[in-house]
Amino acid sequence: MKRRPSPPARPRPLLRRRFDASLAPADIRLRLEERTRTVASLPTVFILPSAGESLRVSGPELHGDIHVRIATNKGALAAFTGNTTEVTVDCRAADKSTVQALVACFGPELHEAKVPRPRHDLMGHIVTGFQPNVGHFLAWAACMPSMADHVILESAIDAGLACEFSSFEHIHSAMHALDFMRMVRMEGGFGSACEGDEIPSHLRHPTRQGLTGKSAIRVAHQGNKISLNATIDTKPDPSGRRLRIHYGWSPVLKRYLVGWVSDLAPKA
Repeated sequence: MKRRPSPPARPRPLLRRRFDASLAPADIRLRLEERTRTVASLPTVFILPSAGESLRVSGPELHGDIHVRIATNKGALAAFTGNTTEVTVDCRAADKSTVQALVACFGPELHEAKVPRPRHDLMGHIVTGFQPNVGHFLAWAACMPSMADHVILESAIDAGLACEFSSFEHIHSAMHALDFMRMVRMEGGFGSACEGDEIPSHLRHPTRQGLTGKSAIRVAHQGNKISLNATIDTKPDPSGRRLRIHYGWSPVLKRYLVGWVSDLAPKA
């Protein structure tokens, strides 16, 4: 009887903290950026480029990205309390000490409000406090037997929470292309591209191999840094946006490790 492979590790629980402040959103963002650069007691962290009201704090020693949403309070309550800004922080439970060190720089300028812990259901249901998106799809896919031929890391799930790509069936197609490339590699081929007449049309996706330098994203997994030196792009969603999947080969597991995802803007 063939032994079933063990499923990938489940993402760690999420924690949520919410604060009210009289500071402007720009001042809060600036204070956090200064904090990540100047405090020696913090682990190595950096703020990723972000747009709108959200920013993400990442680092090789974190268990997942820290998502910070900064929103302007409006209405009579804000006028009465004087707290014009709402700050919501989502993080992995294992990173709560880092979050505490980040918010310590604000002192009494931040007033914490009690909020329930967000549920993090991995079976494809709606997660309280979040909208279903790429991150939730990857968390669900990581537990499916059909995805056992590659490993979806927590860093990819965390990155997917910030993506706006909407056609999940195209992600599934790209994953099947990785399965095909794995079989080619295991049979002695190079598996370096999804092009050619011998590959079914639905498995042909733009790929890049052998990336180096800044093009090869590095992520932390089980205490080790992993270089993701290849990418595969999905087909576009209805708005023209594509999802780029960053991955690398594990010679130990004989699997592709999917470690990061990122949105690509519609082509001009």
